[in-house]
Amino acid sequence: MDQDSKLLSEAYSKVHKKKFSLEDATKLGEKLGINWETNKFDAEQFKMGLESELEHGTKGKDLNITNDNPLMTAKIALAHLREISNYYDRLKKMEG
Repeated sequence: MDQDSKLLSEAYSKVHKKKFSLEDATKLGEKLGINWETNKFDAEQFKMGLESELEHGTKGKDLNITNDNPLMTAKIALAHLREISNYYDRLKKMEG
């Protein structure tokens, strides 16, 4: 199994557990081209985004646009974080 396939296989298993590790977030971010050295948000913020955006998978049946694909989930999180670098901190505070 090549590196990309292994990464996706491991990430899919995390999706079904509704939990990602910081390492998962870092690797998925790198797969999407995130440079953690120069980025405006950190891997912890991205991890929060991954977990939050699971609502757009099979967890939220009426909102399922990712079908639990970890890269699609990561792209949604990335889109939000590119607009507002602390998006998920703000969301957590707002949802209280």
